[in-house]
Parts: sequence; structure tokens; C-alpha cells
Amino acid sequence: MNAGHLPAATWDTLHGKRIPDPYRWLENTADPAAVTWLAAQRRRTDIYLAALPGQARLSELLRDTVVPERVSSPVRSGGSRRFRVRRTSPWRLEIRDGGHWRPLIGAADLGHVSVLRRWDPSPDGRFIAVQTSTGGSEDATPLALVCAETGAVLGTCALTRYAPVTWRADANDYFYVRRHGDRRGSGVYRHCVATGTDDLLTGDDDPVGRFHLALWQDRWLVITARSGTSRTTRVSIADVVRGDAPRPLSLGGLSSAGVAIDARGRAMAISTAKHELGRLLVADPSPRGGWGSWRVLVPAAETAVLAGFTLADDHLLILRTRDGYAELSVHDAESGVWLRDAALPGAGTVTAIGPTDEPGVLALGYTDWVRPLGRHRLDLRSGRVTPAGSRTTPVPGITVIRTTYRSGDRTEIPITILAPEGPRVPRPTILTCYGGFGITFRPTYQPDLLIWVRAGGAVAIAGVRGGGERGRRWHRAGMGVNKPTAFTDLHAAADWLRESGWTHPDSLALLGGSNGGLMAAGAMVQRPTHYAAVVCANAPLDMLRYDRWGLGPAWREEYGSPTDPTTFPALLHYSPYYNAAVHPDRPWPPTLITTGDNDTRVPAIHSYKMTAALQHGQTGPILLDVIAGRGHTGSAPSSDRALIHLLAFVAHHTGLRLDDQLPTADRPPPPPTLALAALEAASERTKMGRTQQ
Repeated sequence: MNAGHLPAATWDTLHGKRIPDPYRWLENTADPAAVTWLAAQRRRTDIYLAALPGQARLSELLRDTVVPERVSSPVRSGGSRRFRVRRTSPWRLEIRDGGHWRPLIGAADLGHVSVLRRWDPSPDGRFIAVQTSTGGSEDATPLALVCAETGAVLGTCALTRYAPVTWRADANDYFYVRRHGDRRGSGVYRHCVATGTDDLLTGDDDPVGRFHLALWQDRWLVITARSGTSRTTRVSIADVVRGDAPRPLSLGGLSSAGVAIDARGRAMAISTAKHELGRLLVADPSPRGGWGSWRVLVPAAETAVLAGFTLADDHLLILRTRDGYAELSVHDAESGVWLRDAALPGAGTVTAIGPTDEPGVLALGYTDWVRPLGRHRLDLRSGRVTPAGSRTTPVPGITVIRTTYRSGDRTEIPITILAPEGPRVPRPTILTCYGGFGITFRPTYQPDLLIWVRAGGAVAIAGVRGGGERGRRWHRAGMGVNKPTAFTDLHAAADWLRESGWTHPDSLALLGGSNGGLMAAGAMVQRPTHYAAVVCANAPLDMLRYDRWGLGPAWREEYGSPTDPTTFPALLHYSPYYNAAVHPDRPWPPTLITTGDNDTRVPAIHSYKMTAALQHGQTGPILLDVIAGRGHTGSAPSSDRALIHLLAFVAHHTGLRLDDQLPTADRPPPPPTLALAALEAASERTKMGRTQQ
């Protein structure tokens, strides 16, 4: 459908170049013209999606693939008291006092809350600090202090946003992060439970500042601060027993610091200053206060990234990732000497490590591409890892292949293929990546990808530069002025899939969420005839104005600023919206753009403008879905329906035959009207923190 004549563009001049912005009027979402435009998109949606074949088969596979009820691992607190979350819809927090599990508090008790973000029981089990978000918005995740005996809400704070909470052992107070309230910026506060009062320990006026907290030995409060997504960290330590103010920790050139204080008073930190894959350093306490010089406790590995460490009595656990896949080893805590490797259930992701009631045994969270997240027990003496509770069974009939391909500059790029068991034959294939912020696309159980493979397709996950698959240099090679390198890597993955016989040119789709959605849309506008279909969700797409909305100001170090003449050319080169607007007559492939109406991280403005730019002059489907009640992450009531529509859209345009549809040559095309579709694209990424108590 032709979206109409190209409207008169608003023009900007940046660094001497005139920049057209024909759909800036969509930035004012309250404008009657924008409201009318969006309503028209919604009306056309159901018509298009209802005609897509294969949805009954996909729904059947969804029922067989999705774990129907997720229950978190129990957390011990206060002697025999246990807590867990039952992630039904809606969620509920449960408690066991030695008898049966009973409900304690749920979504309705906190004001129609849709998503539980985090919960932190006090050490004595008397209280729980619960943080939630409403309507998908991430502007605030209000914190509620809950009585563990009755479920009563004892107090709330609306000024928190994903605030880490760390308790004192006596549960009389806790430390947390919140906005100042009377001025911009945020800080670390001590909250007194008895009086309900807050005292500021440290803070600043940085609107995109972030603080992370960890309390060690019930004495040392480690505060790590950074601005936005910057890798530059500031670490300070407060002796909360003595009531001292936080004092800066001399990092001695450390470029990153996940700092812990062990029972001997030693400071430990991950450093990439001298080796980009990371070393674990240690500093002894000084008789004059503070800590002495750093020395290496655990050296860097040859090709694996040091992702985290955990202290457990006289043991030290080291978590490394090799191209995103976890490797866990047990070391002597005093000397750092390797003792043994942990025999993980497969090639996957370690999500959490915690204590158990058994001496010498830790609880382990583990998942991979074909195995749901499950609880395991790690025997520190032998390195054996065995299931704890109900066993998680891998999805049968799926082959996971780890290999590499060469990018344009001959750099070796890791890639994982998920495909049905059997000989290699060309299949409709989804290619995806993340490719930004130094984040690694780690193997986790993702029903959307598994459903596609069980239906007969293949999935390829490329570890392109800009991510963290191979360390800090890998990240820097695909960020800022080097961002175009990440797109080169993604195109090379597509070429390799076709040349290696995994797929045909007319059967390859791009899919991505958030920065991965930027990658998918950016690759599409560069090579529109090379992809059969494109799906991007919750993605920043107008890269010349991204830092004006949502959390955009926090990403200037990652992407570069449009006002900086050094980074402007790269942003102009790959900005999906700009390139779609200046090339309105290119034949774009079928494209599905999705967003949440409460996405405060990447506002829907990006998706609106990109959709309008792509629709101009097009006859093929350029589809938009604005999912009600959804933010950047988390579920929405229509998420199952959205997932089915997404996969049906990709299947139709890549030729994947589903059992309840006609052969490709015989089935009618969907109505040639503009439509709206939906997506549950951004997977919940589970990461082990740099340090765990």
C-alpha cells in the first residue's frame, strides 16, 4: 500500500549537512494527526494477521514448548523460613515456615502491578523488599517493604528504579539506591526500618548515573558508580559498623571493578586494565586503613572472558565465558590456585550461585538453548553438578552447532546454529544477534526460537563485534565510530549461511530486539534485497535524535553523539530511519516493527517514524504493532498471541511450510493492506553478577 505523498520534511543542519526528517510530526504523539495515523495502523492489523496461515500449528508448538509455570529457587532466610516466586500470571510471592508453601503477597496487593522486578528478604526473614513496575513503564520500580509474617506493606518508596537493596544482618536497616527527589540525580541511602527514615551516604546530580551495592561481612559496603553505560567506574567503600562515610578505593589503573571483601578483609576485583579478558586481583588490608597494592590472584585465560567470581567459605568460584558459553572452575580462596572444573550439564549459561543447607554444596542456576532454567547442586569437593528438585529435560530433536565464519576483514566471528536433527538441507532461517554494549548473547531457553526450529526452520545466532563474546576489544571494535563493523559482521553471517547451504537467499529473515533490533533494521536498509523478511522490536532507529528520548542520553558513550563531528558520520551511515527516509523508493522486504506503548527505555517514537518512512511508496507489508501495557522488557497479556503472529509472519515470507497451511505455491497471499503485528522478542537475559554473596 502506498503510504501517500512524502510530507514536507523538517530539516536539520548537522556539521554542514542538511538532514531531512519527514516524519518528525509523529514525535508529538498527542497531535491529532499522529493519533489518527496510529489508529489506522491498528485497524489494519487484525485483517492482515488473521489471514496468515499456520497459526494453529504454531499455537500447538507453543503449548508444548513453553514451561507452563516457573517457580524460582527457594531462598533461605531466618532459620527455617523460605521464600520463592511463582511466576504465574499474575505473579505471587510465597513463604514456607517449616510447613507448606503459602501465598504472602501478589501483584494485586501492590496496586495492579504487572511485573515483579526484584525481591530481597532480610537475613532474619522478618521483611522483604519488593520492587515492581506498573504498565511496563521503567521510569520507576517502586519499592515496598513487606512484613514476611502477614504480607502487610509497611512502607513504600516511589523514587527507585531497579534499585539494588542490601540488608544489615540484624535487619534494622538496609542500603538502597533512589532518586534524590528534590533535585535530579540519585544516591545511596541507608533506610532505618523502625523509623522509616533515610540518610544519604553518597550521590550525585548525574541524570543517567547508576550505583551498584554489595555489603560484605556485614561491614563493608562496596559502592560502584558509573554514568550511563560507561565502562569507567568509581568505587568507594564505607565501613558501616563504624559509620564512616564512603571512601574512594584506589583502583590502581583498573578499568573495571567488581569488588568484594572476603572474610580475611582482602579486597578482590576483576580488572581488564592489563588483559582485556580479565584477571582477578587481590589487595591485602593495610594496618593504616584501606588496602595495599593489587596483585594477581587468578590470571587471565587465553581465550575466555572472566565474567564473575563467587566466594564460598574457603573456595573461590570463577565463571568464564567462551564465546558466551559458561565455564565454571573451583579455586582455593587464599592462593587462587585452580582445584577443579565444575561439570556443567551442557554448553549453556550459569545464572546464579548461592548457598544451600549442605556443607560444601552450592545451589546453581543453569539453562541453555534447549534446556529450561533449572536448579542444580554443585559439590565443591568433586565438581559434580546434579539436578536439584525436578529435572529439566532438553527439548528433543534439535541440534546445536557451534562454529565460526569470516567477516569482511577476515576476522573470525562465532556463530551458533539451532536446527532440526538430521542432514543439513537449506531451510527457512532466522538470523539474529545483539551486537552492542559489550553484552554477550548467552545461551538461554527461548521458546520463540525453539518453536521455529521445531516447525522445521533453523536459527543462527551471530556473536558480532560490539558484543562481549571475546572481551573488551571485541566490544570496542563494534561501538561508536566502529559500529559499522558490526553490520559488516552481520551481513557476512548472512552470506556464510547461504554459501554453506543452511538457507536460500529468499528464505533468510533478520530478527532482533533492542540493540539487536537496530542491527536488523540497519542491515535491512543497507542491503534490502538480501533478506526475505525483517523483524525488529523495541529498537532505537532514529540514531540522529536517539539521545533526546528515554534512556538515550545514557548511550552516548556506546553510540557516540550526533553533535560530535567524530561520531556523526558513522551514525548517519547506519541510522535506519535516516536511510529509509532518504531512499523512499527502495523496495523494502516485508518488515514487522514492534514496540510497547509504555517503553520508557526506547520510546515508541522510533518505531512510529521508521514505519512511516518504510511505508512510503511500498506495496509490500510494512507492519507496526504497538503492544498495550508493555515496556521494554517483560510480558504483556497478548504476548502469546504476539509470538504466534510474529512467527506466522516470518514463516509466510520465508516459505516455511506449517502443517495446517497449503503448500507455498497454492496458498493465497495475505490481504494487501497495511497491518500491525506483535512480538515477544527481547528474551529475558540472565547474567551472573560480577560478585555474589
